[in-house]
Amino acid sequence: MHLTAVILVALAGACYCLAALLRWRLLRGPDTTTGYLWPLWVGMVLHTVALVISLSEGHHLDFSYGVLGVWAAVASISFVSRFLHTPSRWLLVLPLGGMALLIAMAGLMAKPEPPPTSGMPLIVLIHILFMTAHLAAALVAGASAALYVLAVRQLKAAKIGALRLPNLPQLDQLFERTLVVSTALLLGGLATGGGAMQISRTFNLMHPAALLSLANMGLLVLALGLRLAQQGGRRGIALTAIASAVITAIATLALLVDRHG
Repeated sequence: MHLTAVILVALAGACYCLAALLRWRLLRGPDTTTGYLWPLWVGMVLHTVALVISLSEGHHLDFSYGVLGVWAAVASISFVSRFLHTPSRWLLVLPLGGMALLIAMAGLMAKPEPPPTSGMPLIVLIHILFMTAHLAAALVAGASAALYVLAVRQLKAAKIGALRLPNLPQLDQLFERTLVVSTALLLGGLATGGGAMQISRTFNLMHPAALLSLANMGLLVLALGLRLAQQGGRRGIALTAIASAVITAIATLALLVDRHG
C-alpha cells in the first residue's frame, strides 16, 4: 500500500509539472485557453488518492504528513489562482475537501502514536503558518469590507465624510480578493489541522478554535457559492468578510487562552 501511495504521488508530481509547462507555454503566446487545467486536476485526484491510502495505512507518518502538506499547498494555490481568474462552483469542492480531511483525520481514523521529536513537528509548523496567514488575510478583508459598508452608508446619506474614504471600486476589489485568499489559506489550515490534531495531546475536533474554523469555512463556502449563483449582493459579501474576520479573531483568541491561560 505504501508503494502504491509513493507511485501515485510521483504521477501526481508529473501531472503538476506538465500543467506548469503548458501554462508557461500559454503565457508566451496569445492563446488564453485553459488546456493546462486537465493535468492539474488529474494530479489533484491522484494526489488525493495517495493521501487517503497513506493516511489509512498509518505506518509512515513522516511521508503521510509530507503528502498532506503538499496537498494543502497545491489545493490552496489552485483555488485562489482559479477563483480570482475564472470563478467556478466546482472550485468549492476544494474547501469542502479540506473540511472533510480535518474531520476524517480527527474523528474517524485512529490517532497514531507520534514519533519522538525534540522540536515542533513540521506538519504543526505548516498548520500554524497557514492559520497565521489566514488571520492576516481575514483581518484585511474584514477591515476593507467595513470601510466599504461605511462608505456606502455615507454616500447614500450624502455626507461629506464619504469623500475622505477610499473609493468604492477599490474597496470592493480589495475585500473580495482578500476574502478568496483567506478562504484558500483556511483550506490549507484545515487540511493540515487534522495532522496537527493527531500529534497534539490537547487540541481536538471539539476545541472551540476547530469548531469556529469549520463554521467559518462553511460561511465562506456559502457566501462564495451565492456569489457564483448571483444571489448575494456586494453588501452581503462585505458582511461575510466582516463576520469571517470576527470569527477568525475569536478562534485565535480561544486558542491563545487555552494554550497560555
